Amino acid sequence: MLDIKTAFLMWGTQAITLAVLLITIWLRNRRQGYYAYMAIGFACHGVGAMLIALRADLPPMLAIYGGNFLVLSGFCFWITALRLFSGRKPARWVVVPLLLWIGILMVPGISQTYALRLAAHQFAATLYFVMLAITALTSDISSQKYRYMLSALWMLQALSSVAVGVTSLIGMPGDRHELALSDFLGLFVIVCLVTTMVLLARIVMDRNEEQLKKLSRTDPLTGALNRRGLIETLDQMKRSAPRDSLLALLVFDLDYFKHINDTFGHQAGDTVLSSFAKMAEGVVGKSGIFARSGGEEFCAVLPVKDLRQAAAVAERIRYMIASTPVATSQGIVRLTTSIGLSAVSADDFDFDTAMRQADHGLYTAKADGRNRTAVARGETVFCLTPNEERGTPAAIDSEADRQVAALRRLTQRSAPHHAE
Repeated sequence: MLDIKTAFLMWGTQAITLAVLLITIWLRNRRQGYYAYMAIGFACHGVGAMLIALRADLPPMLAIYGGNFLVLSGFCFWITALRLFSGRKPARWVVVPLLLWIGILMVPGISQTYALRLAAHQFAATLYFVMLAITALTSDISSQKYRYMLSALWMLQALSSVAVGVTSLIGMPGDRHELALSDFLGLFVIVCLVTTMVLLARIVMDRNEEQLKKLSRTDPLTGALNRRGLIETLDQMKRSAPRDSLLALLVFDLDYFKHINDTFGHQAGDTVLSSFAKMAEGVVGKSGIFARSGGEEFCAVLPVKDLRQAAAVAERIRYMIASTPVATSQGIVRLTTSIGLSAVSADDFDFDTAMRQADHGLYTAKADGRNRTAVARGETVFCLTPNEERGTPAAIDSEADRQVAALRRLTQRSAPHHAE
């Protein structure tokens, strides 16, 4: 049968190996700090387990106190990694069980008594396992199935730590060999730790797959969807759109963007693109789709009741961009955008057809002086006259009502007509 010393050495070796792999992943993308914390946690746990396993060959201060300190420190890094993994900030309370353990050992007589020393360590470990289980349950680290499995494993380990601690207090053994079930419980903990390591590795693999999928669907500069992400999300929107609703396509082109790049530099240009995307996406909201279609061109698709609502959204974005200077490393940049708009029934919506109509509107908006919205319906294009004095949302709605009403009258005529 595998003895506890060999089991601890095997666990320590596996934990250190995993720590090296996680550090390698982190070095490739240092923004993913949770990999570094997870690696440090496994390294601490692995080295601590090996020191405890070799306590007969090492000084007690290093093997027992140093090993237990490293094992408990590993929990701090694991909890921090899980919190970062789910987008939460590190918490200071993760060191509380470790500090309690240190404080208990300072009580006269406890550090010299094996049973009391063991019970103190198991008490701290129990708190950490419970904290890990709660963190897994309350964090969006993976699917519900994996979170429940991790929580169950950590609660089992918490119960085993309680059993070891209580048994040591009842029996008051002079050393580990006098502790009933010590080898069995130790091996049980090792099996749970290895199983936990496998589950965490699976969660990391799933997260990497999600990130690769996200990278293939998003623009790395602005964080907006790219064309592929837009088409995939649009298919879902079309299926879920209410019957008889319209899907409006808005196409944006930043006015004189080449001049901005030439004057302020490409770094400032990138800042302008990111700022525009953030502002426009905020107006579009979660009910719509916002994407970067290429260069300084963006587009948005959103469900609307009528052209008035679509025009009002376009004008809100146009006014916000025109009235919000962008601070860059090279100075303040004032920006405007031209917008082409088309709206088609959700049942009949074809992206390429809608894009051609919206592009027609965009071309007209730029030809008529830029910084304006042009609504295209078939061959008819109607430019909304910009008026920055009527920039409040209520005023924009009123202006959109007036001008879209004019558009409707125009589209009722049989002959195509262009109005300013």
